[in-house]
Amino acid sequence: MKRADFLKKLITSVAVGALPLSLTKDFRKIYLLQCFVAGFRHYEGMNLMTQMKEGDLLELVREPENKFDANAIALHWQGKKIGFIPDAINEMLRLLLDTEALSLFAVITHLEKDSKPWENVAVAVYFIQEANKELPAHANDLTLIEAPHYHTLKNKKQPIQEQKKLTLNDLFKYKKRVINLDTIPAHQKDAKYFYEKHYSPFGVAIYKEGRYAEVSDMGIFTYVKEIDEKIKWIRDANGVDYLEFFLV
Repeated sequence: MKRADFLKKLITSVAVGALPLSLTKDFRKIYLLQCFVAGFRHYEGMNLMTQMKEGDLLELVREPENKFDANAIALHWQGKKIGFIPDAINEMLRLLLDTEALSLFAVITHLEKDSKPWENVAVAVYFIQEANKELPAHANDLTLIEAPHYHTLKNKKQPIQEQKKLTLNDLFKYKKRVINLDTIPAHQKDAKYFYEKHYSPFGVAIYKEGRYAEVSDMGIFTYVKEIDEKIKWIRDANGVDYLEFFLV
């Protein structure tokens, strides 16, 4: 067995901890991506948090029959599913796995128990390459991994804007405003159609139930008579504050 094949076999065994330096010194990791584990709270990850640690190896498991995503790639820790590679970035990895173009590996890079479940665990996907192959200068960052941004921790540490009583005037002056398309009352059929048609493409990632859309232009005035006096601050996944308005 070739030395490179032997190393691959060792790495794909999740039971292996830190490999001997003598085996790994002639190889380097080339990182393809880093991401949080999608669906972490829906599988066994929450129960395994206290056992997992940074540096643990993960198995990439294709699920071609997954009814929600034909590109699905599950992440397994010691044989137990903890979630998935996010569907927004899994197609390229799926092609590499299905064609066996590269032997891909995954490792836990960061654990943050105090964040929300969708940011508990960050992983990196990589392949190994002979270290004697020179990389061009602009490709050196492929061997580096940065700490991820834990948005929910930032939200905890940075208090949202002062919760004074807000008025329609505040809503008109402040252009960063959102509406939850799913909470528009059923009897407001025209308004629902209007906001769905014109603003659903401008989605805002807010980790609350519903579909939030930004309404930064004159569309705010179209149904001004139906806007409730209840207006509040809300924060998106990047820590940006918006004014949320509601229809009655």
